[in-house]
Amino acid sequence: MKTRILITLISLLAFTLNAQTDKHQMETALTNYIKAGDENNASSLQTYLHPTFRVSLYDKAKDKISTLDRDTYINFIDTKKFGGYPRTINIQSIQHIGNHMATIQVTLTSPNKPTLKNFYSLVKEQGKWLVLQDYVILIP
Repeated sequence: MKTRILITLISLLAFTLNAQTDKHQMETALTNYIKAGDENNASSLQTYLHPTFRVSLYDKAKDKISTLDRDTYINFIDTKKFGGYPRTINIQSIQHIGNHMATIQVTLTSPNKPTLKNFYSLVKEQGKWLVLQDYVILIP
């Protein structure tokens, strides 16, 4: 009986440590992705993007969604059409979807710039968390 309890406790501890490691890895990947955009560092940015990455932006004024594919987004960062200023990251929620997917809700702020509410989809492939989608809403 004591052995069974001990095995259960060890299993719970291992599960908790793994979940904390995953959470840290997700937050690190997302923070590095955002920082690379803030610094217009397209080569660094690419290391955090899934091959099928896309950005979807909801424009309230037009009541329309605009979507950018991975290559277009990287080009916009590289040519400084997007990014180039530091933002404060406020992670509001993280939801795991099994062991290999997650959504992270974030608010990004910067003085004299619009506030952004982002809903990120991340995927874990070959032990690495990558940003699959960035869904953005501008907050006036």
